[in-house]
Amino acid sequence: MTGSTENQGEGKPAIPPVIEDNGRRDSVFHYSRERRLSRASPEVQALNEGQGVRQSLLRIIFSNKANRMLLFAILFIFAASTLASRFMGGPGGSEGEFQAVRLGGNTLALAILPVEQTLFLILSKNTPETGEFFTGPVDIAVSPVQQAAGGESPQVFTHRIVFNLVQSELFQVSLPFEGSDFFVVLRAGEEQRSLRLRAGE
Repeated sequence: MTGSTENQGEGKPAIPPVIEDNGRRDSVFHYSRERRLSRASPEVQALNEGQGVRQSLLRIIFSNKANRMLLFAILFIFAASTLASRFMGGPGGSEGEFQAVRLGGNTLALAILPVEQTLFLILSKNTPETGEFFTGPVDIAVSPVQQAAGGESPQVFTHRIVFNLVQSELFQVSLPFEGSDFFVVLRAGEEQRSLRLRAGE
């Protein structure tokens, strides 16, 4: 015992004995496919059975922000196209009809429509396919015709919108008036257009 302790104190590490194992050891794995699938999600089980998982249309549309923005863009373009397709010619049109007017190279369609007992001026703007067109602030003035024809000073409602650098735009302006017949004046830069609109029912 003493000699062995002295050898270790001299800095010589003890070498463990080598154990030789001539026998082969095979690893055994226990795998149950059915048991694993029973713990999987319903989607994985359906895929395993060869049935594709069908997602609902609403889930696909609202699954991410990009799809939602695309849906809203489609709805907006559809609404603008519907308004543009209802263009009606010249001043003095029938009630609720859209009247077309050119302003700053843009083609506008305007109408006054009631929405829940409130009148709205609806303005749809479309840019030309070629050539220059106006972008920037557009001043709108609306006045009832009956008041303007009477002895009192006419009430004038003013509002400002901005034409952006896009092909189509739709604007809705709430009017603080009642009645059915209005003068509308549009001013873009140095150019001005006036028209008379009758409100729809």
